[in-house]
Amino acid sequence: MAMLWSPGWAWSFVENGQGRRGSAGPLGPVVQVHRAFRPVPWRARTWLDTVAVVLALVVCLAFGQWWPAPVVAAAAVVVGANGYGALRPAPGLRSVRVHEGGLALVGAGADERLLPWAGIEAVEYSPGGRRREPERIRIWPAGADEPVVLARLHGLEALAREVDERLSPCLRAALHEALRSEGSVRFARGRLTVTPGGLVHRPPHPLGAATAYRWAEVHSARATGLAELELRTGSAGLPLTLPVPNARAAAEFLEDVRGSGALANT
Repeated sequence: MAMLWSPGWAWSFVENGQGRRGSAGPLGPVVQVHRAFRPVPWRARTWLDTVAVVLALVVCLAFGQWWPAPVVAAAAVVVGANGYGALRPAPGLRSVRVHEGGLALVGAGADERLLPWAGIEAVEYSPGGRRREPERIRIWPAGADEPVVLARLHGLEALAREVDERLSPCLRAALHEALRSEGSVRFARGRLTVTPGGLVHRPPHPLGAATAYRWAEVHSARATGLAELELRTGSAGLPLTLPVPNARAAAEFLEDVRGSGALANT
């Protein structure tokens, strides 16, 4: 019987994923803090730019030369934007603390929501778009129907990579246990099946024929993003890319199994 890869069941193989150290709260010591910010609207941004230009002209006239104008203007914009954020803090989430044992989401009223690593199934990072769409992170708590969406935080991509790095070891171990106990693991809703002898890839369209690859034909497996897995084989001209949550753990798992399969065939 094949096991379908979903990070939710993975934690059932992990007895203690919190990794507590020290006594700094239920999640252990703080590693990093990501604070929320309030974006400056276009009207305020226009006002800040105007003030910066006027201030730069005044300083240049006082010095009798033009060279400090760019520095003064840039400094005025930075100070004004930071002051705007301090006077009008972002509503809702105030900060996210990264602990050794998980995440603490701090709200506007100093209330906290704790998410231990063992209670997080997956993380997805969206870099944002050209249509003023902000970058965001979606975190799926175990058993939740909807993800926790984090946006407008300083260092958001670094936070996503930190969460992904923390989840990878336990999820990777769970995948190995699933392969050992179930005989196979499926990714991307069954499009990719992993067995001790190799891979089976099924195209997304229903009429496409499945292709089997022995481990000797698989050249590499790597994560090209937080949720994208890339496979390179000897027969396929282009690499196979699949949407897989926590692609890093999946890629490391595939490389482990590929190495074991190659040794078994020698």
